[in-house]
Amino acid sequence: MEDQVHGGIYETEAVNIPIQILSVTDRDGRITPLWFRLETEEHEIRKFRIEDIISRGEKNYVGIKEKQFVCRIRQGKICKTLEMRYNTTTQKWRIFQFL
Repeated sequence: MEDQVHGGIYETEAVNIPIQILSVTDRDGRITPLWFRLETEEHEIRKFRIEDIISRGEKNYVGIKEKQFVCRIRQGKICKTLEMRYNTTTQKWRIFQFL
């Protein structure tokens, strides 16, 4: 994996990082992620608040159904845009890529 997490700052764009998510679901079933946390290479647990959800969608690739979220997070003074995906079968979240 080319992703390098140093002090919680990401340096490349091609990633596939499993994450823990706190989200809310409205009465119609629409998921809204609020924040996530992950483990860095230094084995630190880092938490990031999702500042904005830019877009939502659904992906179906070779029978794997995922909900896609393009979100904006803040890392110190820097804003990052990333794509997160939620696998509806396994119920697991991951950061798919940095944009």
